[in-house]
Amino acid sequence: MSNFDKPRFKKPKFDDSPNQSKSLASEAELPPIQLDETIVAGRKQKPLNSLQRLLMGIPELNLIKHAMVTGIDGITLFDIKQFEQRIAQILNSQSIEVGIKNLLTYLTYLKNNLQLPCHVTGRELFIWEEDLGSDSGNKKEYKKTTKTKSSYTDIFEIRQFKDTVYQKNGILVEVKRVSDNREFVLPLVNLKTSDENSPNKVFLDDYSLWFINH
Repeated sequence: MSNFDKPRFKKPKFDDSPNQSKSLASEAELPPIQLDETIVAGRKQKPLNSLQRLLMGIPELNLIKHAMVTGIDGITLFDIKQFEQRIAQILNSQSIEVGIKNLLTYLTYLKNNLQLPCHVTGRELFIWEEDLGSDSGNKKEYKKTTKTKSSYTDIFEIRQFKDTVYQKNGILVEVKRVSDNREFVLPLVNLKTSDENSPNKVFLDDYSLWFINH
């Protein structure tokens, strides 16, 4: 695979220090995954207001957290309790905290329920795009770089899931860029369906909301 992008979002945690108890023994023995010259899997990300940023990428949930709970004009728009109950059913556990065991369970669930082929795109700018594309003077270099790196504007086809999960990166998928058939490995949390009417939409949105906020 020619590229790999870290999850764009920072999960809010009370304790941001590494939790070794949540890591697979085999993962700890693996060498760092070289993503490119500047990004290595597992590097600590900058703090972000991840809930709001994710909701902005999900039109029907593009609301402040208060509105999600109480609704507008008395109408409940998003029931967090119901969402968490649904995740508990998926994980077959009352504990829905993100960890290696729950990630492996979620991986099995998605393998059994996501309909392939599934076409996806990025939820927002990938990290390298933020660094390079934010400067208007780098537009030429940015355009050149998108030929070899995955961009959030690209349309990808999910080919298959990777069997290994990571505490910081979550579930990974092998994808093929539709425009040139170039292949990448991307964190599933970074992706959403390119078709808003896709039956896969709810699976990807639920996973991203869970991974980022729990």
